[in-house]
This record gives sequence, C-alpha cells and structure tokens, in this order.
Amino acid sequence: MYFLPGWWIQGPCLYLIGSNIITMHLRLLAVLFSLIMIQVWFVGCTKSGSDNPFDNVPPPPPPDTTTITPDMSSITGLHTVIFGPTCANSGCHDGTFEPDFRTIESTYNTMVLHPIIKNDPQGTYTHRVVPGNPDASQLIARLTYDIDGQSGIMPLITDPSSDWPTMKETYIQYIRAWIQNGAPDIQGNTPSPVDAIPSMQGNLGRVNGINMERADGGQGALRVPQNVTSLTLLFSFTDDKTLPANFTGNTIRFSSGPDDFNGKAPLDLEIVPTPISDKGFFGSQVPYTHRITINPKDYAVLGETIFFRTYVQDSSNPVTEIPTNASAYYFKTYFSLTIIE
Repeated sequence: MYFLPGWWIQGPCLYLIGSNIITMHLRLLAVLFSLIMIQVWFVGCTKSGSDNPFDNVPPPPPPDTTTITPDMSSITGLHTVIFGPTCANSGCHDGTFEPDFRTIESTYNTMVLHPIIKNDPQGTYTHRVVPGNPDASQLIARLTYDIDGQSGIMPLITDPSSDWPTMKETYIQYIRAWIQNGAPDIQGNTPSPVDAIPSMQGNLGRVNGINMERADGGQGALRVPQNVTSLTLLFSFTDDKTLPANFTGNTIRFSSGPDDFNGKAPLDLEIVPTPISDKGFFGSQVPYTHRITINPKDYAVLGETIFFRTYVQDSSNPVTEIPTNASAYYFKTYFSLTIIE
C-alpha cells in the first residue's frame, strides 16, 4: 500500500480519499482498459501469425515483355506492318482517295474484288486484288512497275522511318502469298468471286472533232464556249466480264447540282460503232464507246456549271450509276461542263 496526499494505492487500484472515490475509481479503470486495448492492437498488427489474410499474398508477376510477331499471312499482319505505316500517310491513302488504308476493314474493302480506275494500256486489270491470282491483281502491278508510264510505282513517297526501301521485296512476297492463299479477311474467310460493276475510265467533250479544255489542270469541268450549239460527250467504261459495247440501260442525266439527279429525265447514250481512242482520266489512252450530242445552251447559261451522270448495266449487275452521291467531289466535277465566253 502506498500513500499520496489525498490518495491511497493498493495493488492496481487507485482510490481518492473523499466523496468521489468510487467515481474516480471507475474512470481510472476505463483509462487502464483503453491502454491495454491499444497495446493489444499494436501487437496484433505486428505479429507474424497467419491471422492477416494479406500477409501471404504473392507479389504481382513482372510485366510480359514478349514481342508478338504479326502473322504476315493475314490481312491484320499486312496492315500492321505494311499498309498502315507505309501507305496511310497524310495526303496519300489516308481516306482522301482509294484504296483507303486507315483501318484493316477499309483496307480490305477497298482492295479485294474492288474495281480499278487506273489501268495499263492493254486493259490488263479489272480488280485491285483478285483472290487466288496475284498476277491479275492490280495491287501487285502498282507495287512493281509503272503501269501506264505516268503514275509511278507505289508507294510514291514513304516516311523517313519506313523500312519499305530495305524490306520491299520481302513485303511484296508477303502480299503475293496472301493473295495466292485466297485473300482471306480479318476472320480468315476467303471471298467468293463476283462479277464487278462497270467503272469509268474517262469522258470527253468534243466540238467538230476538237477536244474541249478542262479546268483544274485537265481533270475539272469541261470549258465550253458560249457560241457552241452542238457538243458531243464521249465516255469510256470498263468491266471485268462484259464488253462496254454490250452494256444495256445506257442513259445520261443532267442537273444544276452535283447530287440532285432524282427525277431528272434520262437521255439515251449511243454506242459508238468504232471505239475512239483518246486520253482517259489518268492520262493513258482508253477506248471511248458511248456518246451523246447536245446543245449546251439547253442546260446552262454563261458562267453556269452543269453536272451529268451516266447509267450503264453489265450482264450480271443492276444499273450502275457513275458517279454517285458518295463519289469524291473532284470526280463529280470531272462529270460536269461550264459555259464560258
């Protein structure tokens, strides 16, 4: 037993001498209990037993640094390694014009069994990619030689970081092998051959056998003098299976707007008895097989531009409209004429 002024202590108990002995005793017991619980908590947090479920959790595995090699027999691998980095550059095949190499899907859809626009003088090619036949695929031709002597070999330019110059032959062999294997899509399915729709190779405007000049460097609207009363429009088409001379549904429509052809009266296009060879849309010589003679003043006045569209049908497909609302604007202006002084 110990004594303090006004207090006495016995064992673990502290008593206040006076009227508040019991009350202070209880308060001190509460303080002691709190200290004991704090000590227990610290001991529980630091002991090495298995009560804490997170004590034995293994550390996360190191990151996977394995390099995945693209499958170069697939359109996914070809796009990842070749078409995307080499061809989808700004100002090239970035959606500005076809083929569109921005995505795997757009690459496939604008190449496989897709009709071509530019051809060689012999008219050798009908599709950009012909499944199972690399030598009939215009894509291979464009990568290996200048098909018309004016267009160059693709790609015309590459980024400084591109490995195309050093890997060109290897990459072309990858593309050839993919085509030879049937040009499978992203799911591995090979397409069924189809009869392509007709496509356009060029149009001309002639007065007394003389070609009218065009705006925009030779690919814009035909420039027709206001005194002309008889203008012959000529058209060159191509198709994979049907000779253009055997097309049906040969008509043309005129409109003051590039996309306003609904309800416009169709006029017949005449088949030229002997095709006329002349410059086409891409500069090479092409055969012109369809024509119509009009008085431009029936459709436009001085300074006005009139647009026209052609409608032809091969042996397997419905009538094909050329150009369409979805065509690039420069293509629509190629199918137009302007009356000038």
